[in-house]
Amino acid sequence: MHTISLMGDAQPSLDNSNVMFCPSILGLTEPQADLAIVMPRLDHNRQLRETRCQGTWAAILACDPFGSEVALFSDLREKGYRGLANWPSTILLDGSMRQSMSTIPASPEHEYAVLARAKASGLQTLGFFRALEQARAAIDAGLNSLVLHPGLVDIDSAATGVMVNASLQRLVKTIRAEAPGVTLYAYTSNWHEAQIRLSELPVDGLIWYRPVR
Repeated sequence: MHTISLMGDAQPSLDNSNVMFCPSILGLTEPQADLAIVMPRLDHNRQLRETRCQGTWAAILACDPFGSEVALFSDLREKGYRGLANWPSTILLDGSMRQSMSTIPASPEHEYAVLARAKASGLQTLGFFRALEQARAAIDAGLNSLVLHPGLVDIDSAATGVMVNASLQRLVKTIRAEAPGVTLYAYTSNWHEAQIRLSELPVDGLIWYRPVR
């Protein structure tokens, strides 16, 4: 199974070709990284553009209302990145927070549209999602490689973890049935594995968050 390491800083000991660089999660724990979209710590996309290439993939803040996405795509291609992903992402926002941020605009649908334009410019793309309607929106936008995130989880027992895993397996099977040509990854980390064992999902690969300790 193909594994891409999601990191806030690439490590020399890893195969750099399988690294996804996401500067705003540097120093964050696994649970904190899920909330990076509402934790403004730096100018994420500017950091990507001003740092040397850290891997094959760049995780972009696709809902950044500032700057030119065309220039961002061009700069990242010139640095050596071959693909982009929408992380940090609004896919985890609910309720009033999601409604308030949608005016920026900041929504999964907006992120998928940005990735679709990145794909049209010649870059590979990975679209993060956590629910069936988001997966459908990403596919409708023309994305054919997706990353399933389990959502903001708080597992209080092994039995609950098994139930969540089973629910995610059903989601994967539904997407497989609706869009058999789509490549599916699952997002995980050591923390997530201890609770849900996402690596056991019937997917094509993993995006594994490896925080710098």
